[in-house]
Amino acid sequence: MHLNMAHKIFGIALVVLVLMAAVAVYSVRLTAEISADLDLMATKQLPLSDTIGELNVKILEQGVLMQRLFALPEESTQMVARVEVLGSEIDADFKRAYALLKAEAESRHPPETIDALGASMAKVERAYRVYEKRGLDLLALHRSGDRPEFHEKLPDFNKLQSSVDAETGTLRRHVEAVADEAIKRADENERFLLMFNTVMTALSAVLALGIAALVTSVLVRNVRNLVRAAEQVEDGVLDVEVEVTTNDEVGRLSASFNDMVGGLRQKERIKDTFGRYIDPRIVDKLLEDEQFTQFGGERREMTVMFIDLQGYTSISEQLAPHDLVRMLNMFLGHMTDAVAATQGVINDFQGDAVMAYWGPPFTGADEHAALACQAALGAQANFETFRADVAAELGTSAEGLDLGMRIGISTGHMIAGNIGSPTSRKFSVVGDPVNLGARLEGANKTYGTRAMLSERTRELAGDTVHVRELDLIRVKGKTEPTRIFELLTPEASVNDLVIGLQAYRARDWPAAELAFQALKDAAPTDPVPPVFLDRIAHLKQNPPEAGWDGVWVFETK
Repeated sequence: MHLNMAHKIFGIALVVLVLMAAVAVYSVRLTAEISADLDLMATKQLPLSDTIGELNVKILEQGVLMQRLFALPEESTQMVARVEVLGSEIDADFKRAYALLKAEAESRHPPETIDALGASMAKVERAYRVYEKRGLDLLALHRSGDRPEFHEKLPDFNKLQSSVDAETGTLRRHVEAVADEAIKRADENERFLLMFNTVMTALSAVLALGIAALVTSVLVRNVRNLVRAAEQVEDGVLDVEVEVTTNDEVGRLSASFNDMVGGLRQKERIKDTFGRYIDPRIVDKLLEDEQFTQFGGERREMTVMFIDLQGYTSISEQLAPHDLVRMLNMFLGHMTDAVAATQGVINDFQGDAVMAYWGPPFTGADEHAALACQAALGAQANFETFRADVAAELGTSAEGLDLGMRIGISTGHMIAGNIGSPTSRKFSVVGDPVNLGARLEGANKTYGTRAMLSERTRELAGDTVHVRELDLIRVKGKTEPTRIFELLTPEASVNDLVIGLQAYRARDWPAAELAFQALKDAAPTDPVPPVFLDRIAHLKQNPPEAGWDGVWVFETK
């Protein structure tokens, strides 16, 4: 919602009025609660306290009269009549006390202890009824002259009288505590109301003045910022942006100004960077984040892939220059499609080869290896389409061409960043995993395979790929060996090399030879078993040194 200046000024007044109204409503409510507490205390709790006090006095008087009657040889008619009158008055006091308790329980704000108070009242009445009955029984024994039984029961009567006195005292103290609590609550509410009214009145004044000062300050500041920014643009400085802090007319003007300057700035940036980068996401990243254009790099775990057109040298000798360029463009186009379909970035085209990579910030940190493997499978599928396109486009010129491809994929920590000169640069990746990827692409020639993965790529890709372990190798320029794997299509069915590799690495040449010969016989078109059979024959004639770790060393790139 956009508020203009008039709305803001009206809003300040409205906020103050609403705040004052809220204070008034709360004050009225709190005053009503204080009045209710005072009314409850005056009309119910104090009369209840007085009634219990009178009840206590009458019970005591009744007990004293009975004790005097028991002490006299003959009953006094006047004293007996007084005992009966007190009994009636005590009954009336109990009824009045229960009525006051009921009225208090049905009030708007009954005390939390009202149920306990009622239970205490009932306890007093029960104790009194037992005491009253015992007194009447003793009076009857006194009249009949049964002195032994009278004296036997008299001590219990005294105990009952003490019990009634104690229960009545407890009840009275309970009622007085409830009354004191009500008085205390009313006093606290009254003091809180006074403090609340004072604080809220002061707060309303401060808030109104603060909002007014804030609106004025923001308005003046935004206008000054706009003036300064416009002067900078006039001088040719486009790296300027006005902070938009409001949604009023000045805020919308600032936003429009920023959009205008942003458009100018984007045009200049595109002119400066468009020719340096290939992948559209890199261009988008540059337009979104100016820091992305700076020299430098970050170490990240990423995956790199090299795709090479096999036999390009001989192919270039067979085709006319025009046909060669057409065929090369078709090959690179199909390979690019496979990379783009899996969020990969084309780093560059190296003659007849493609270098691509996957990883942050272009893919998730845990998916780049699997995406690269998907791209390799897609590239192999596209290569078959490429074969058909070459035959269709080049006609008889394509006859006799031996078209093949090799893929090497490697994963590891590499440096990703801007590489080049101040006038020409590109976002690229460098590091040992990149070199390993190039070596693995070339190593396919040794094993007759089409796509090869590094051990780390296999580990990260996990169950998303179908592979078989090929060998444990050390490429030129590296000291640490790496396991290599052949990437297979999901539907491919090839023999596992595990048994043969175990015997081979254990230097058990007869067992290894037997295992690889069986693999060759079972799948004559599988190019890998013959490689190991030739290697085993060589190692039998030229045994490796003691402590050989089963690593095959590639002496050339």
